Amino acid sequence: MREAGGWYAYLNMRLIKIAGPASVGPYDTEPEPVRTERACPLCGHPMSAHSFDRSGPKPLMTCP
Repeated sequence: MREAGGWYAYLNMRLIKIAGPASVGPYDTEPEPVRTERACPLCGHPMSAHSFDRSGPKPLMTCP
């Protein structure tokens, strides 16, 4: 136990053998909702119908 990691590495190795590795990643299998078809808060049209100009310092949105 005097090697690199010491007591922590020993305890972690034993704990992983009992509990298994950490679970990571998405827990739900539902697809993410389509965000482009949300209504515009200004005009109510779908956001996919708008045009965006990102050439300047601030993006500009043009409603249809």
